Amino acid sequence: MEVELRVSREEFQRIRQERRELEKRFYELEKLENTLRVLKLRHLLEHRERLRRKLEEMKHHYGELIEFEKKAQRDKELLFEIRCKLSHENAEFRRELGVRMNEDRGET
Repeated sequence: MEVELRVSREEFQRIRQERRELEKRFYELEKLENTLRVLKLRHLLEHRERLRRKLEEMKHHYGELIEFEKKAQRDKELLFEIRCKLSHENAEFRRELGVRMNEDRGET
């Protein structure tokens, strides 16, 4: 079904002008949407890169923590050995001291 409208030349020019303005607005809207997509993508890429760097930093710190934990365990074991040796030496010195004190008293 076709409908025919009759309008004056001025009205026709106004309608054409409005149509051009609408097309221009749609074009601008498309440009803005494209710009928004590009900005979103850029933001996501930058965010991903920050997260990647943070992950690498965390891996590095975790490695340092593991190494510190191993060193602490080795130090603990070393200190335990030293403590055992000192305890043994102290027992030996006490025994010797006891023997000497008994000798000084004339006891054997």
